[in-house]
Amino acid sequence: MNRPAPRVSVVVCADGSTPFDGLTAALDSVLRDGDVHDVVAVVDRAPRLRDHLRHRYDDLVVVDNTRTPGLAGSRDTGIESARGDVVAFLAADCVAHAGWARALAAPFDQVDVIAVVGRTEPTWPGTAASALPDDLLWAVDCTPRSRPDGLVGLDDVAGATVAFRRWDLLQVGGLASGLDAREGVPRGAEFVELCLRLAADEPEARVVSASLARVSRTVHPGETRRRSVVGAAVDRGVAQVALRRSIGGDGDGDTLRGVAFARLASSAWSSFVGRRRGTTVLAAAAIALVTGRLLGRVRGTRIGLPLDQLEPLRSATVRR
Repeated sequence: MNRPAPRVSVVVCADGSTPFDGLTAALDSVLRDGDVHDVVAVVDRAPRLRDHLRHRYDDLVVVDNTRTPGLAGSRDTGIESARGDVVAFLAADCVAHAGWARALAAPFDQVDVIAVVGRTEPTWPGTAASALPDDLLWAVDCTPRSRPDGLVGLDDVAGATVAFRRWDLLQVGGLASGLDAREGVPRGAEFVELCLRLAADEPEARVVSASLARVSRTVHPGETRRRSVVGAAVDRGVAQVALRRSIGGDGDGDTLRGVAFARLASSAWSSFVGRRRGTTVLAAAAIALVTGRLLGRVRGTRIGLPLDQLEPLRSATVRR
């Protein structure tokens, strides 16, 4: 006998700086998805935006962020307000493709899967000359085309499109928004830290990717500038070192696979030999990744927060 498909709640977070057109495009894309159980828009300290959304949509749950200001607090509020079995987070600047929710939920049939990452495809405004090389798409929160389906490393867990079992999130305290996490979570590694807590009692825990769970993200020109890409690479390097230190030793290949210096350097060399665009930014990103790793070692950065210090999440009443 087949199990019923899990109910999917979608959480989209926004604040006063979120472009309204992009936000409504994201919400429209999931509201018309017949596989979605409910859609929750969490608004962070922006009452006018909240009122606009409530006036515009009848089938959207619009709530204020009741926890710590910021994205982590908004996501935790969304977890509390969601009513499905699976919580899928969608960035406010992304548009979901048909079948996205169903594809994200499907791998949870396997009990050892703790998180599912979708595929984020870039949309380049203006000319195609704005595009980054494939090996740098992660720097603009998009998925490299070369990433295979299936098992992914923890440092590839990104916030543009990712899903978890809601019960698991309630059990471990969500995104830890009730605690000042600056010392325990390197910048951009909030979902990585969450996965470590989810995996603490599950030695066979896996994070997988689902290529059919596709979303599109419009990449703004400023994000492809060398300074922005270098900053993203430094952050990634710090997070990688923190992850290795947190899991002990050098970890295993499956846990730590992801952005690598050797691959970036090889791509830079191939681009140089082939006289293709992107050589300079690839080389700069490779150096920045190493710089981030050195900073992580010097700072002794770790990823990990004590579960007993986290403020528990409150569960909404589940519709049967």
